[in-house]
Amino acid sequence: MRYNATAGPVDEVDLPPKSLLLAFLGMHLLWKPIAISGASIVELFGWLDVGQSATRSLLARMTDRGLLERHKLGRKTYYALTEYGTSVFEEGSKKIWRSAGDADWDGMWTTVVMSVPESSRHLRHRARSRLTWAGFGNTASGLWVASRRHDVAAILGPEFAEIDLTVMVGRVIPPTTDEALVTSAFDLDEIASRYTRFTSRWQNDVTSESSREHAFATRVRVQAEWLSITQADPLLPVTLLPEDWPAGDAERLFRILDATLDRASIGIEADGLDSIPL
Repeated sequence: MRYNATAGPVDEVDLPPKSLLLAFLGMHLLWKPIAISGASIVELFGWLDVGQSATRSLLARMTDRGLLERHKLGRKTYYALTEYGTSVFEEGSKKIWRSAGDADWDGMWTTVVMSVPESSRHLRHRARSRLTWAGFGNTASGLWVASRRHDVAAILGPEFAEIDLTVMVGRVIPPTTDEALVTSAFDLDEIASRYTRFTSRWQNDVTSESSREHAFATRVRVQAEWLSITQADPLLPVTLLPEDWPAGDAERLFRILDATLDRASIGIEADGLDSIPL
């Protein structure tokens, strides 16, 4: 199957291949007892302008990280999600399909202070990544904060069991205010800008005239971009957000786009993706 689609949106965002592959795997492997051939994935990523060597390298790295497992059938190699990979992609799915911040909030914050020794410095990046993913922001004083109650031990995982952590849940008191905490910990202007750019980029996208291959590849791009935005959004309660917060409009557009592109690409999996049941 060849991809001869017309160009996408003029302002199409430049997404790293890793983001595209994460979106693809979440769309086509999560909750499905199948494995997809590496050759099919390589072909699809050619549609997305990602080279064969880069795609195969990404598949190898995700296998080494325990997200994917290989299945051999003759000379072909197929990839499926591991149990760990499934759990990771389930969290990603929650990020993609979550709704904008809710109106009910009891005023409670979860705060985290940690001290990572130099001998475990590799854990610092993991801590930052996992806390950010869970909706935490880092204040100027080095305090990690997130609205609502959170199970920090579950977020960080067992490898942080020996790390010096202080976790507290409570309300702010003067002179600290909720608004000051938000300003210190989160760049709402940047997050709002990303939602606005998403809406501007995709609101005039014409999918009805696209081939199903183009719709299929575009859906991967849309989901990858949306996930990158939602990863940065802490989903603060609406009482802490500006009145003109753009997430709601962007989310509605994303849901319409995804459903439309899904319908427009019907048949791609059956005709173009070589898979085996597990």
